[in-house]
Amino acid sequence: MAIDCDPVVVKHRFGSSETERKLDCLRAYLAAYSTALSKQHYARIYVDAFAGTGDRTEARPALPGLFGGEHAQPEEVTTPGSARIAIETTPAFHSIVLIENDPKKVAVLKTIAAEYPDRRVSVRAGDANDVVKRICQRYDWHKEKIRGVVFLDPYGMEVDWSTVEAIGKTKALDCWYFFPLSGLYRNAPHDPLKLDASKIEALNRVFGTDSWRTEWYEERSDQIDLLGDVIVEQRRIADVDRIETWVHERLRTVFKGTVLKPLRLKHANGAPMASLFFAVSNDRPSAVSLATNIASHLLSSRP
Repeated sequence: MAIDCDPVVVKHRFGSSETERKLDCLRAYLAAYSTALSKQHYARIYVDAFAGTGDRTEARPALPGLFGGEHAQPEEVTTPGSARIAIETTPAFHSIVLIENDPKKVAVLKTIAAEYPDRRVSVRAGDANDVVKRICQRYDWHKEKIRGVVFLDPYGMEVDWSTVEAIGKTKALDCWYFFPLSGLYRNAPHDPLKLDASKIEALNRVFGTDSWRTEWYEERSDQIDLLGDVIVEQRRIADVDRIETWVHERLRTVFKGTVLKPLRLKHANGAPMASLFFAVSNDRPSAVSLATNIASHLLSSRP
């Protein structure tokens, strides 16, 4: 991921066609959600925890010419990111909160927000975990008739479990969580000798528990050394499917409405990149039905 800076423009380069799949889900959900909630007289809030610059720039390679001889030049294409998608959603959200820790990106977000004077957009600089938790604790969500959507799209393993819990406790927020499988694999290696203190701390912070160690790893004692002593070895036995299922079950302990089966996205080489989870904190049957009817269709219809 790269940020190009000059006095005029900050370009946020990241992603691929898989990124577009993720953003397509978000775009369609926000439009359908806002339309449905506007008929129920709720105030609607959208919170983007890792808002970036509001747009994304993708480098597209050169393509063969129409008649096979000359090649078209490579080009950079800028498309709306999650922040701009939310701002442009109709019916409009009553409040849009864009959170970003990078000062340069914060400056770009403020410029974008100024482009939409008819939208109520707030740009918050700071740690996403701290800001999201303050928002969750700020309102009496049901008394004030506020509902909303939180988008957790971290750059890596930045989301604390305490943040996930805070969202779940509102019983008013739907959550799209782009869970970083790649980061998880780096922190949970097959060889436990590579599982150092920093990796253990990161996984404990992301999951709010250390039970993953007993769920993902096992000890083997079926070998004997030259002195006749039993050799105890440990290895990770959980593959990507098992880990994804474990994460799913862990999220269900917090989101009492429901957690849908995720959409798995992959790197260009086919390796798992992330799992796009959708979770509902509101456990009222009508709220669960509304949210899941929209989101389940989006997740299942993506190729």
